[in-house]
Amino acid sequence: MDNQDAALFKKLKAQIHKHEFTVSISDLAKMTGVSQTQLRYWEQKGYVHSLETTEKNAVHRYSYATLMRVHFIKMMLDEGFTLAAAVKRADDHGNQMEMIRVFVMTAFQGVEERDGHHMVKLGYFDEEHTQQLYCFIQDGQPHYRLYPAK
Repeated sequence: MDNQDAALFKKLKAQIHKHEFTVSISDLAKMTGVSQTQLRYWEQKGYVHSLETTEKNAVHRYSYATLMRVHFIKMMLDEGFTLAAAVKRADDHGNQMEMIRVFVMTAFQGVEERDGHHMVKLGYFDEEHTQQLYCFIQDGQPHYRLYPAK
């Protein structure tokens, strides 16, 4: 990865990390098909949370993560789960998504061309930082390779 790609990648990770995408309660309702009344009830119960604000009487804003959580809970309700069961499944799903987010934000270090493949650089493989792990996709399957650290 050259310096320009590295700088772009760093900016992309910083932007993803900020979680700046927010929506109002009316937008959240429109995007998910869950009424504003239901969303307020879920917020009262602690199932979803609006973003903190210091402004008095400010419009509630919801993060992208909350948008996805509401969508997931609604999907579970539509499949016949109770609200409690849907929230439990959303909690489990959220934990998995957070693990993936942390992995992407920390392990994914860019894409490089090596041995004729575009490879995802996943960082050091060992505690001593002597080897780096790379992954590439061939025939729809992931393949992994270790290379000596530079």
